[in-house]
Amino acid sequence: MTEIGAVPGIGPQSAQAIHDEAVAHRRRVRSGERLRLNPQQKGSRETQLLTTLTAIDRVQREIGTLSSEIDSSKLLVDPWREAAQRSNGWLKRMFTSKASKQERDRAIYQLNVIAKTEPIIALRAHVARVVAAGKAQGSPWTDYERNAATFNALLSQFTTVAAEEVDASHGFIGEKLTSETQRVVLDRTHMRSYLRAYQAFGAQYILHRRKVILGDEMGLGKTIQALAVAAHLASSGDKHVLVICPASVLINWSNETRKHTTLRPHELHGPSRGSAATEWARQGGVAITTFNTLSRLKIAVTPGFVIVDEAHYVKNQAAQRSVVSRRWIDSASRAVLLTGTPMENRVDEFRTLVGYVQPDTARGIHVRDGLGGATSFRKAVAPAYLRRNQVDVLKELPDLIEVEDCVQPHAEDTARYRDAVLTGNFMAMRQAAYPAGGKAKSAKLDRLLEIVEEAEDNDAKVIVFSFFRSVLDTVRSEVPGAVFGPLTGATPSIQRQKMVDEFTAHRGRAVLVSQIEAGGVGLNIQAASVVILTEPQWKPTTEVQAIARAHRMGQVRTVQVHRLLAKDTVDEHMRRVLAKKSELFDEYARKSQAKDTDRASIGDGWDQGVGPMESNIVDLEKRRLGIGS
Repeated sequence: MTEIGAVPGIGPQSAQAIHDEAVAHRRRVRSGERLRLNPQQKGSRETQLLTTLTAIDRVQREIGTLSSEIDSSKLLVDPWREAAQRSNGWLKRMFTSKASKQERDRAIYQLNVIAKTEPIIALRAHVARVVAAGKAQGSPWTDYERNAATFNALLSQFTTVAAEEVDASHGFIGEKLTSETQRVVLDRTHMRSYLRAYQAFGAQYILHRRKVILGDEMGLGKTIQALAVAAHLASSGDKHVLVICPASVLINWSNETRKHTTLRPHELHGPSRGSAATEWARQGGVAITTFNTLSRLKIAVTPGFVIVDEAHYVKNQAAQRSVVSRRWIDSASRAVLLTGTPMENRVDEFRTLVGYVQPDTARGIHVRDGLGGATSFRKAVAPAYLRRNQVDVLKELPDLIEVEDCVQPHAEDTARYRDAVLTGNFMAMRQAAYPAGGKAKSAKLDRLLEIVEEAEDNDAKVIVFSFFRSVLDTVRSEVPGAVFGPLTGATPSIQRQKMVDEFTAHRGRAVLVSQIEAGGVGLNIQAASVVILTEPQWKPTTEVQAIARAHRMGQVRTVQVHRLLAKDTVDEHMRRVLAKKSELFDEYARKSQAKDTDRASIGDGWDQGVGPMESNIVDLEKRRLGIGS
C-alpha cells in the first residue's frame, strides 16, 4: 500500500481503497468464480474466450508428431547449417578463402537438395496445417455445444480452484500427502484428452502411492484417471497394463482407451483371447479382460500396472475371482481399484479392498474410523484411498455428462437377436437385448443394474426410459428396491404427475421407469440425476426431451445420461443415423428457447428424412449375419 500511496495524485484514503479492492479481487479469483459459457447468452468477451479455446484445441490436436518431425529434420540440416551461414556479407566474402567459399556453396547446395526431400515437404505442410488450425473457423459456439466437456476441461487448465475447496478436490487427504502427490510430474505424451485439475491430481496420487483405491463418485472420470497413469507409465517404457472388469464394461474400456490415449487396447475375452494375449505380450498396450475370463488366461508377461474396475466385485476374499484378481495385483508394481461406492459406511468391506493394495494400512483400519463422517474417514485412510464427490469439484464439471455404455451381447442375446432378424421384425430386433420376464441372460440388463446400484449407493435417483412397454416391464421386475411406474402413454395426465410426485417425495433411493414418448414430455423430474436410455431412438428430439426432464432449472446435481448400446446390432446402425440427424437437429433446435417445455416448438419435420428405412437395416443385418436375403 505504501507503493500505491507514493504515486502522484493518490492520497492515503485512495491508496487504502485501491489496496482493499485488489485484495478483494484476488480473493474472488482464488474463490474460483466460474465463467460459465452459456450458448443462450453469447457475450462478446465469452465469445472471444471461446474462440481462443477452440483455436488452442484445434492446434493441440493438429500438432501431433510435429516435434519429432522437427527433430528429424534438424538431423538432416544441422551438419550443413554452420557452413552455409559462413561469410554471408559482401565485405566478408571479399576476404574469405576460396576453400571456404567452396565449402559454403556446397553446404547451400546440400540444403537446397534437402529442402526438396519428402521429410521437409511434409514438415512444411504440417506447419501450414497447424497455422491454419489457429485461425478462426466459423462460430466457436457450434463446436462448444457439440463438445462442451472438452472445452470445459481445457478451460479448467487456466482456472484456480477455490482456496476453501482445495482440500475437497484433493479428497481431504491432508497437506503433507497432497504436497508429496503434487510433486509427481505427469507425462501426458500419450494422452489425447485434457484432464481437469482434480483428474490430474488423481493420476498423480495413484503414481505416488503405487497401489491404491480410487473411489470418486460416478461421473467424475475414474477411467480417464487410470488411463492417464497408464499413458504416463508407457512414456517411461512400462507398456503392459491389465484391466480387470465386468463383461458389461469391457467394450467401454476399449473405446475409452482409444478415445483418451494413443495406447492400443487388446480385448482378452472370447474365443480369440489367447491370440490377443500373445499380441499384447509382444506389443504392449492395455489388455482388458473380465473377472470370469481371468482365471482361464495364459499370459506370458507380468503387467506393470493392474486396474480393477467395479472393485466391489472382489470384496469377498474367498471368491475365485477375488483370489485370481489379487494374484495379479500382488504381481504388479502398481495397481488401482476403482469403485464409485462410498466406503465410509462399509468399513469391513473397505478393509478387505485395502488389504489387496496396502496390507499394512488395512491392519490399522477400525470400524470407529467411519464414525466421524466422510471427511474424517478420508483423512484416516488417505494413504490408500482417494474419493471426491460431484459437489467437491462441481465448478470444473459440465452440467450434463453423457456416456455411451456399449456392451458385448451374451450368447442368449445373440440368439434372440438372430431370431428377430430372421423374421424381419425390426421392433423385435430393438427389444432383443431384454428378455421377457428377465430370466435369460442379458448384457444390457446387467449393465443397467450396475448403474442403478452405483447410483443408489450415491443416493442418486434414477429414471429409466424406453420406447417399449415390454422392456419397462422387464426392467421393473429385475430392479430391486423402490421402483415407480411404468409411466406409459395410457397413464392419465393426473396419474402421471402423481407418480412423479411420489417418486420425488420418496425418501432415499428410487427408480422411475417410463416410456420415452410419455415421460419425456411435459414433466419435471429434477429428483432424478441419473438417466438411462435403454435403446437408441430414431430422433434426437426424443432423447433430448427425455433428458430435459431431469436436466433443467432446479436440478442441483450434475445429470448423468447412460445410453445402453449392444455391439453388432441394430443399435449401431441407429446411432450412426442419429449422428447425421443431430447435425440438422442442433441447428434447428438451438434456435428454440421453448424446446425444453414444448416439443412442438421443434416440430417433427426437421430431419428431412435423413437415414435409411427400417427395412433397409433389416436387410443389412440379414446379409451381415448370413441368414437369408
